[in-house]
Amino acid sequence: MGLSASPFSLKDQLAFYGAYHTNHVNVLIHIVCVPLIWMTILSLLLTSELGIHKIISPLPLSIQAHLLEVDAMVSASLPASVYQHINIASWIAVCYWIYYAILDTTIATLFAPLWTAFYASAFHLARNFPHAATISWSIFVASWAAQFYGHGVHEGRAPALLDNLLGAIVLAPLFVFIEVLFFLGYRKDMQTELKNETGRRIKEVKQAQAQAKHAKAH
Repeated sequence: MGLSASPFSLKDQLAFYGAYHTNHVNVLIHIVCVPLIWMTILSLLLTSELGIHKIISPLPLSIQAHLLEVDAMVSASLPASVYQHINIASWIAVCYWIYYAILDTTIATLFAPLWTAFYASAFHLARNFPHAATISWSIFVASWAAQFYGHGVHEGRAPALLDNLLGAIVLAPLFVFIEVLFFLGYRKDMQTELKNETGRRIKEVKQAQAQAKHAKAH
């Protein structure tokens, strides 16, 4: 499963995700739980010690040798305190942020300090707590359970990930950040536009469900 239609349109992406999150309680649950899930994912990647050697091991030996040479050059040119942050978790975090910047550079710039703090918190947990993996898994599972509760009890609709797994996972952190921005009064015109588009999509879904139910009855 990929992103929804128009993967580089902020409006389309947020309208897709927003159609699954209209209840205020459910949105609040996501505002709390999505960052926790993201940070625990990063922490689990860091505790897994999934380094360059493991990542490139399936590649041909000639390519492995070249990549290891590049890695050695980078390691030699950077202080250890900086080099330790060149890892799979930081790579993924950077890729996410680049995608957010493509969607909206201003919002991504506002998000950058918090996005960095998420990584820093995950790194601190992974490096300074003996049972970091257990802690991360516990928070990860509890946060997902809370989100399913929000959807089942308050939203009355299955999570977006059941329709578009990759899209939901990629969009979730950006969506909750923008929800907070809207609450603080950021770009009311965008908020109104997204609300209208989300309403239109929900109406289409309900019409399709009604038609399917009618067809099944006959």
